[in-house]
Amino acid sequence: MNQKRISPFAEFSIYLSQYVSILFSSTKSLLVSVFFPFVAAIITVWIAGENMFLHYDGTKSGMFVIVCAAIWGGLFNSIQTIVKERDNIKRDYAAGARIGAYMMSRTVVQLVMCAVQSVILTAAIPVIHIVYESEDVVRQYPDKPVDLLAYYLSVFLLMFAADAMGLFASSIVRKQETASVMAPYILIVQLIFSGILFAMDKGASKIVSYFMLSRWGMQALGSISNLNALQLRMEHESTELTTLVNNAVQTGQISENPFVHNEALFENEMSTVLIAWGIMLAFIIVFIVGATIFLHRVSKDKR
Repeated sequence: MNQKRISPFAEFSIYLSQYVSILFSSTKSLLVSVFFPFVAAIITVWIAGENMFLHYDGTKSGMFVIVCAAIWGGLFNSIQTIVKERDNIKRDYAAGARIGAYMMSRTVVQLVMCAVQSVILTAAIPVIHIVYESEDVVRQYPDKPVDLLAYYLSVFLLMFAADAMGLFASSIVRKQETASVMAPYILIVQLIFSGILFAMDKGASKIVSYFMLSRWGMQALGSISNLNALQLRMEHESTELTTLVNNAVQTGQISENPFVHNEALFENEMSTVLIAWGIMLAFIIVFIVGATIFLHRVSKDKR
């Protein structure tokens, strides 16, 4: 007599309970997951915070630090999640388990982890306002609750997209060592093609940049920060130079003000932010579906 198969939800609940138990049994890894965004937030406040929301260069650099931390944190969370359980997955799959239930349990837990980590990382922004508050220095600080919420959603979507990318990478490799080696290379590629360190405004590099999470994370954070409205560092630090340049423009000595910058990537429009959020959400879906598809092939895996 065949035993009745349990429901998808019951199977998901079992996998979820098992995964949570595994995470809490590995106290060291769990502490590292929480400690990393905390350290990243401190570094952001300490190293970049003094110039953030003060001028364009400092704010852009600070946002880039947050983007790097979010991507690395997401990758670190999940890059070994699936590959280290591959033998168990093969056994369960052979016994009739649902890969979808397994994948959903991992996705939900990773989502919660990213949500908590994003709170810690985003906390760097209000802390900067507190630490560097001065009556002598005017900062374009986003003090509205809706702005802080937008920062949080941007960091969360970016981190969770990187986490989903880690799950996808973990589903296609054979060994844990391979997954560990892949992580820094993935991060390097993300940073190079983000368009922040190097110009990616034409040719193949521009096309590649559209497939980088870092690009869309910077678009969201830069737009919310209204980078285009901030002065360049040189302009901010030298009022005399600014006056000379303005006079030169007015008298026709130079045709345009070299300090004027208006990057489409950082347009202070809600539509710009929503596009970035939508694309990061699309990345999440694609990576999760891709990982699930690869796991469905596990029955034919002879590794």
